[in-house]
Amino acid sequence: MYLLLPIPMLCYTYLMNGGRTVKRSSTKKLLALLVILLLAVGLFAQTTTSGNVKLTAAYGTGIEAKIEAGYQVKIPMLVGEGPLTSGNNLKFKALLGVSPIAGTFAFDAVLTPLAVLEINLGGSIGTGWDFDLMDLQGLKLASGPIGNLLSSDSFGGTYYVGRAGAAFQFDTGVIFKSDWMSVVMRTYHELNFKGYSHADADVAWEYENGGAMENGFNYKGEYILGYQMPLMVNLVGVQLETFLYDVFDDRTALFGDASILANTQINQQLSILTAVQFTNYEKTDDAIRRIVKKDPAFKRVAVMVNYAF
Repeated sequence: MYLLLPIPMLCYTYLMNGGRTVKRSSTKKLLALLVILLLAVGLFAQTTTSGNVKLTAAYGTGIEAKIEAGYQVKIPMLVGEGPLTSGNNLKFKALLGVSPIAGTFAFDAVLTPLAVLEINLGGSIGTGWDFDLMDLQGLKLASGPIGNLLSSDSFGGTYYVGRAGAAFQFDTGVIFKSDWMSVVMRTYHELNFKGYSHADADVAWEYENGGAMENGFNYKGEYILGYQMPLMVNLVGVQLETFLYDVFDDRTALFGDASILANTQINQQLSILTAVQFTNYEKTDDAIRRIVKKDPAFKRVAVMVNYAF
């Protein structure tokens, strides 16, 4: 025997069931929102920020000076429980640098998915001007490819860089629990595209006395070996930087700078890094500014005073 409910009763039953469904759905959404908010609050609570101001002065074939201000936001990300993942994070870095002939702004996102690995993605923009007191030009442009004469192009356009890189790093102090057993090793490899907005393809330009360039892809490598100590001079080490220009078209020779480093920690916030640098390349001392290889020789002494906050 079938039980037939009146139409109004059927509608009433449907509405009641539907109401419970809507209510359950709303409750689930509310709980999900609360979980997301709790996670966001927890993440925000663990987020740290820091900043620094750095003054660099160098003397070699001439006097160089630059001041930089940086700011960093560090967010825990992909954090695990083991020693390789407990400190995983994502850092956003902004840097503004000004020299007597140029100003550059850089922004980078750096992911640390493992304690020994960093992945970097970022870019820079800048422009240059003339400094007549020392007869220097921050931006120069030629009428053709490298080999043509460069002339001042003050505020003529925008210098830009896009980059992607990865760093592998290790500190023996993680294994040997002693203040005197910390040997740090780091290698960084980067592919970047450098260009100047006022230069067409195959037209030479120069930014901040860096030598004649053309819009294109370049490679940069860094290798650091250092020893950390619980002293005022808390780090001594060596650094090698390598460069390949125009890597996909007319690749240049491998150029490099080698440095002897010593860092002096004055207090918790103030440090001074001294670098004695040697190189195997130079820029021709004419209006062409071609980057050419030479026998390894002394390049300059650089001092970097850094204040962290």
